[in-house]
Amino acid sequence: MLDTVLLSAVIYGQHEVHSLDALTHRLGITIPEEARHTAIGDTVATADAFLKLMPMLSGRGLTTFGAVLGEVRRHGRLLKDLN
Repeated sequence: MLDTVLLSAVIYGQHEVHSLDALTHRLGITIPEEARHTAIGDTVATADAFLKLMPMLSGRGLTTFGAVLGEVRRHGRLLKDLN
């Protein structure tokens, strides 16, 4: 599993806000107001964010699932902090 919160932390650092709203704003993704906080709206926005983060990860030399997973694990405490 790759979590966009953790992928965002890899790209932008742990001190940034990594909520879906913050991430979509940072990446220039618009969620129509009527779709926000709905299953399909948030899922589409998350998928769009994931697709925009992939080239950024690649640009940092993280080109395999294993490499990305290893880097994501370093930021795992963020999930505990958010829950």
